[in-house]
Amino acid sequence: MTTGNIASKKERKSRRNKPVDENAPLLPKRQEDVGFDEFNGASFIGAVFNLSTTIVGAGIMALPAIMKVLGLVLGVALIIFMAFLTEASIEMLLRFSREGKSAFYGGLMGDAFGKTGRIMLQVAVLIYKIGT
Repeated sequence: MTTGNIASKKERKSRRNKPVDENAPLLPKRQEDVGFDEFNGASFIGAVFNLSTTIVGAGIMALPAIMKVLGLVLGVALIIFMAFLTEASIEMLLRFSREGKSAFYGGLMGDAFGKTGRIMLQVAVLIYKIGT
């Protein structure tokens, strides 16, 4: 039984044809050593795209489970019914936001349910975001 490294120096070369130093640190000591640039933040469009793909992705992943549990006919009927409810709720929110002149969801809930409803909405969103 041998101890130590029996591979030749030629076999230990990396992809860049540089010898691999086994005592070298895995991470650089400074960011300048590897040429990192300063991150300037994400754009608004990038944030919207990221959020929408997250929401759509979770819904798409649940579709096979719906079909498995309910079957094809009832599963498709439930998906169509949920699409109808979604469209109706969005239409209702838009109609009431125009009449109440609210530019955001919290303001709309404040108009409909008062200060208590607005606070409850904020707490519900906070709990939802902590849980996901």
